[in-house]
Amino acid sequence: MLALMPADFPASNSSDGATPPFAPGIYPGWVMVAACFVMAVFAWGVGFYGHGFFIAALRAERGWSTGVLSSAVASFWFVGVPAALVAGRLLDRYGPRWIVLYGAVAMGGGAILVGQATEIWQVFALFMLMGSAYPGLATASISAVLVPWFERRLGLALGLALTGASAGGMLLPPLLVWLSQAYGFATALAAVGLAVMALVAPLALFVLRRPRDERETLGERQRPEDQPATAEGRGMRYFLAAPAFWRISAASTLSLGAQVSFLMHQLPALEHGLGLTAAAFAVSLTAGSAVAGRFVLSGLSNRVALPILASGCYLIQAAGIVLLSLGQGPVLLYAGAALSGLSVGCIVMLPPLLLSQAFGANGYGTVYGLTNAVMFLGASAATAVVGVLRDVMDSYGPGFALLVGMHIAATAVIMWRRRPSP
Repeated sequence: MLALMPADFPASNSSDGATPPFAPGIYPGWVMVAACFVMAVFAWGVGFYGHGFFIAALRAERGWSTGVLSSAVASFWFVGVPAALVAGRLLDRYGPRWIVLYGAVAMGGGAILVGQATEIWQVFALFMLMGSAYPGLATASISAVLVPWFERRLGLALGLALTGASAGGMLLPPLLVWLSQAYGFATALAAVGLAVMALVAPLALFVLRRPRDERETLGERQRPEDQPATAEGRGMRYFLAAPAFWRISAASTLSLGAQVSFLMHQLPALEHGLGLTAAAFAVSLTAGSAVAGRFVLSGLSNRVALPILASGCYLIQAAGIVLLSLGQGPVLLYAGAALSGLSVGCIVMLPPLLLSQAFGANGYGTVYGLTNAVMFLGASAATAVVGVLRDVMDSYGPGFALLVGMHIAATAVIMWRRRPSP
């Protein structure tokens, strides 16, 4: 028998009691949120929304096809699979400092060198380098930083930190286009790559840390009856044996794979009808609308069961992709970009929220690393397939239809469970 409410997920993770006052001064968790905001600006601005710029610019500068460049972007996500697994274990063992530092240096340095690449194999190698850096700057590290500091307000903390992703998406693609047109492709990437290293590396070395003891997180801990059951020494085998892990991972892989592929191809897909500058504005509109969606999710995450929220997010983005695919003229294309963007931040936030709610903080880096690895496989495959379909069919229509189907499948997976036998 099937039912629509997974038993693994409680309807709420909130605590009814009033929050006790923190120690005088700023709660250190909010400092971590601010640092994670900066990380997110560059993780998404360069390593997510920026990929569309890379495809369009390298196609124009070097003459390589969309399919070949999409495969290079796919290698970014493919390398992210082992990188996510390694990062998850290292985050649990050593904390975020060195993982984030590596992410800043490798992402920034890779971006600089892409501007100098003259052979396609160099582009593949550099995207692999940046792919290995991505878990150090994006949701894997951001959520690993915040989960020890927040329980009751984890949704709010993630929402604020990941607003940096929207800021990066709004600012960096148009900035890259403008810098490229004004000073050249290589100079544009050099400027942004240096900014990644100059702004994120000091945060890794001097700001990011774990709570020293439980007193530092006073007021954020849930009541014992609200917390997920914990077990010491959780490892990969524990999580791989849990049905909730596979359900969350499958739904997250389908939805994030569809989202990543859509965002990678959004700018080149719109460039023909809108021109490069207007297409970059549409990408910024997508990122901007993600802010509203992310804060709606943050506000509802303690009031509505997360699988229901996830389903709504998946279907909203599917509708936006349909509108963008079928729309004629700037108004409908911008409307599709904005509608699809409402779920962009939510789809990134949902895996850490679902995993934290299902498993708690113990072993979080490991379980998120496992889920992240599966998600990267989906992102890699979807990005490459859509690029190849575009070259073969001379249209993004079939590829975008595939992405809509992936969101629908993700909805079915996250809402599915087998009722226990009587």
